[in-house]
Amino acid sequence: MKKVLLVYGTRYGSTAEISQKVGEILKEKDLNVELINLEEVKLKKLPPLEGFDGILIGSGIKISKMTKSVRKFISKFADELKNKQNTVGIFISCMMANNPEERPKARNDYIKKVLQENGVEVAMLEAFGGVLDLTDDSNLGGFSKKMMGKMAEEDPNLTPGGKNDGRDWELITNFAEEFCSLLSE
Repeated sequence: MKKVLLVYGTRYGSTAEISQKVGEILKEKDLNVELINLEEVKLKKLPPLEGFDGILIGSGIKISKMTKSVRKFISKFADELKNKQNTVGIFISCMMANNPEERPKARNDYIKKVLQENGVEVAMLEAFGGVLDLTDDSNLGGFSKKMMGKMAEEDPNLTPGGKNDGRDWELITNFAEEFCSLLSE
């Protein structure tokens, strides 16, 4: 059974939910998946990358940046990722990608930039939509919620006070299935 390391960094939970869904799909395809939230596990505590047939990396985006933990992972393990580039995939979750026409820009601005800075190439990359949760029980801080709430009032595609979920689960499923195919080649 092939092994996949799926690491992710999340701020408000959207990327965690995407990672869990991708992990479920990989398991359904008889892959052994180790799912690790980089916000909770120190890099030095990670299992050796050479023990995995494939690696998936996921990150949320805030203020045009991947999570710090994912940026550190890519930087620290750049050499290992280069050696496995044919079986490495990366995805992000961001509001820009809620609009399918903006996904290429999101992939370029948020993924390719970080990979190029570290000299890493990957077999697959994708930008998924994000979640803007403006409900009373959201994880957003008061200031952020207030600012985003003002933005939502002016954007006809957003619901002020609501949970705005722009994730395309079909796209996410297709990405996971394509990664499975990559490992079976």
